[in-house]
Amino acid sequence: MAATFSASIAPWEQTLAQLAHQTKLDDLAAFAAVTLLSIAYGTKGILWSKPDPYRHKLFARPQQQPGAEARAQQTRDLAELLEQNSADVAILWASQSGTAERMASRLATELARHLGVRALLLDISDVDPATCAKVPESKLAIFMASTFGEGDPSDNLHEFWEWLHHASSTSLSGLRYLAFGLGNSNYKHYNLVIDSLADRLDAHGAKTLMPTGRADDAAGETEEHFLEWKEQVLALFQSRLGYQRREVSYEPSLQIVEDESLEPIDLHHGVPRDQSAGKATSTQSRVYALPVVQTRELFKDTNDRNCIHMELDLGEHAELKYKTGDHLGIWPINPTVEVERLLRVLGLQQRRAMPSHVKSTDNKPVKVPSPTTLDALFEHYLEICAPVSREAVALIAGFAPTEDAKAFLTKISRNKEAYAEYLGSGYVNLGRLLERACEGEAAWSALPLPLVVETLPAMQPRYYSISSSSVVQARRVAITAVVADTSLSASERVPGLATNYLLALRESSAQPALAHPYGLTYSLSVPHQPLQTSHVHAHVRKSTFKLPAVASTSIVMVGAGTGVAPFRAFVQERALLKTMGRDVGQTKLFFGCRNPEQDFIYADEFTKWQSQLGDSFSMTTALSRPHGDEKKRYVQDCIVEDAEAVCNLLIEENAYFYICGSAAMARGVSDAVAKILMSRQGWSETEMKEFMDRQKRQKRWMQDVWG
Repeated sequence: MAATFSASIAPWEQTLAQLAHQTKLDDLAAFAAVTLLSIAYGTKGILWSKPDPYRHKLFARPQQQPGAEARAQQTRDLAELLEQNSADVAILWASQSGTAERMASRLATELARHLGVRALLLDISDVDPATCAKVPESKLAIFMASTFGEGDPSDNLHEFWEWLHHASSTSLSGLRYLAFGLGNSNYKHYNLVIDSLADRLDAHGAKTLMPTGRADDAAGETEEHFLEWKEQVLALFQSRLGYQRREVSYEPSLQIVEDESLEPIDLHHGVPRDQSAGKATSTQSRVYALPVVQTRELFKDTNDRNCIHMELDLGEHAELKYKTGDHLGIWPINPTVEVERLLRVLGLQQRRAMPSHVKSTDNKPVKVPSPTTLDALFEHYLEICAPVSREAVALIAGFAPTEDAKAFLTKISRNKEAYAEYLGSGYVNLGRLLERACEGEAAWSALPLPLVVETLPAMQPRYYSISSSSVVQARRVAITAVVADTSLSASERVPGLATNYLLALRESSAQPALAHPYGLTYSLSVPHQPLQTSHVHAHVRKSTFKLPAVASTSIVMVGAGTGVAPFRAFVQERALLKTMGRDVGQTKLFFGCRNPEQDFIYADEFTKWQSQLGDSFSMTTALSRPHGDEKKRYVQDCIVEDAEAVCNLLIEENAYFYICGSAAMARGVSDAVAKILMSRQGWSETEMKEFMDRQKRQKRWMQDVWG
């Protein structure tokens, strides 16, 4: 019996042994294959598939500045950068719109020109924050930073900001520094960034050599405050650092060299620099030429005010996307009348289309693309409509064609009050200033062109809250813009640069075409022009101003004027979700305008969405200029009147709270909400602040405001 059983299992044992042997062979084969693949992957580019060292030339941009690749690969060690450039001072700028960067560049120029200081100008994001500890005490760091939004650092400051607030063990006892901030006192957290940066530097042991300077743009005095602080810096270098001040004549930092050999294809004709450099960051897209597919006037029965609704098509650019709540950056161009004025008074009409290289003479980055033409510079790349600083007026006075012109310019450049009075008396830009000082074609032909380019700021985009939902219309983006003109008198006005450009685009696309109400025209279609008629250069900038991830979460929105733009998108999106059967939370909107007959924008659309959302949507309108006996109210008044509902939403339902509009309005709304919450919850000011700070950290209290 046992023999029979043994005989019956023998074949099974043999089969199992064969399977085990085969498995070992398979394992060895697999191991060998993995090993070979690993060796092959590790030797890619060394033993095989060696890269072509010249392949990058296939993608090289002919407009790329020489040495840009080398600059991109330079060290981020601040001490090494100072040593490599034989510099005594590092000027580190943190800027959102470019103002701090421009002022940092001017400071570097002034230090070199008047004191012989070797100053190294640096984007603060190009520096490893920890290496500040290695800077010797014989050197000096100057930090120039802007505050935007509600106390937010600029995008290029984030790495340095995080390091300062979390590198608790690092000592900066050897670092000497100066600090200057740009802000707006209409905002609750005026110049918070530079104050916090200086506090953290001090906490790490750094030593400041003079009090922190602050510029306040609330009254348009950023330039004056910078000039005052700059003089204090120059005096410090003389009194404490042993430098001797010298009076010097103008020395150009640029060369403009004409080159007739260049073809139109070689030139920059107006494409914004961000796009020509292929620049795209984690916070913004590249710049694209987008067709205007729809425009309409939103104000009713007004002859002196315009509000534009404009929609741009993204369909030609599959990679360009936006999300509800993002911003759109519009790159404006200068009006033709101002371009012609400047060319005429400088005597440059015959050279306007001449191809030219713009080169730096002091190794600083050039703020405009090169090569290009004067037409492109004055239309697209320089803000020729910007006011001229007193500092620039003083330089221009040295080239005045007559004694009377020199006396006039010298007077307003040396006296702050005289300059302010002149600015307040009329619309002043460089072309108009030169005409006022000395009229006549080519009257200022002796004024160096490099000085003109140095004086004018580089063109910057203007940002608008997107007023459409990416869920509802993913390939079409909408913006809402009031034409922003500043009235100086009954007959004199300063036209808003970007909004009048948008108005001209709206008029040009109308059928039949309409005339611009102020007679402004723009070169919307000329030879080699990068824009077709009814196209605009624009890019998307990401924002944290977002709807809750869950649609059933309640929200409270407060906006005045065009501050309602992102809330149009929010309500549009929630109305669609509701029609799809989704559960939508309470959606409460407070909207401020003058009166419903004139500027209650999007009234018909909100009425339609009210019918779709039903009881989940409520809208309260505050009228600042009502008709008849109706009481004047602002949005903060409406919040106080509806205190019970607002408190219930914010406390009981933990609703998201949004404010969009002017900084002054936002401050009033925040104070009103704080007042009613403290009263109803019995909170102290400390408890109220803790609540608001917690909500902001959790992204449940968000503001999108401007000065």
